[in-house]
Amino acid sequence: MAPTVTTSTHPPPYFTWVIPDKLAACGLPRSPKHIQYLWEVGIQHLVSLTAEFHPPMQAAPNMNWVHMAIIDFHPPTMQQVEEFLDLVERVNAKGEALAVHCHMGRGRTGTMLACYLVKTRHITAIEAIAQTRKMRPGSLETHEQEETVGTYYLKVKDTW
Repeated sequence: MAPTVTTSTHPPPYFTWVIPDKLAACGLPRSPKHIQYLWEVGIQHLVSLTAEFHPPMQAAPNMNWVHMAIIDFHPPTMQQVEEFLDLVERVNAKGEALAVHCHMGRGRTGTMLACYLVKTRHITAIEAIAQTRKMRPGSLETHEQEETVGTYYLKVKDTW
């Protein structure tokens, strides 16, 4: 019989696995219980896209924390997109999981997730945005965030 994994009952807001045991997304983990939940479900790396808030990382001192400050309702830079995607690839290659968040887990986070789908599924920006919104309703809040996914798609499509 498989062992039972017990976790705290305090997931961060809007927590979802995008790719089970590899990539998750959420809103800002505001409390130590949110961070503990992430650790308990196997998240070893947390990427914070907020410029305005920081999660209470002391709750999981062994969790790796990466801060990529992006102003709310703005898109990431292409350099930030590439750094995020490279990090996900390195973490997953080691068999580890990563979670990404912004304030609500929709705009900045959704932009990164859509770029991830473009890269890993070799799909268009429109398809990636639609899939991201299906998984995480309300994702990609501005036209500029959508444009970033389109720019990323144009940059990588000829490499497939």
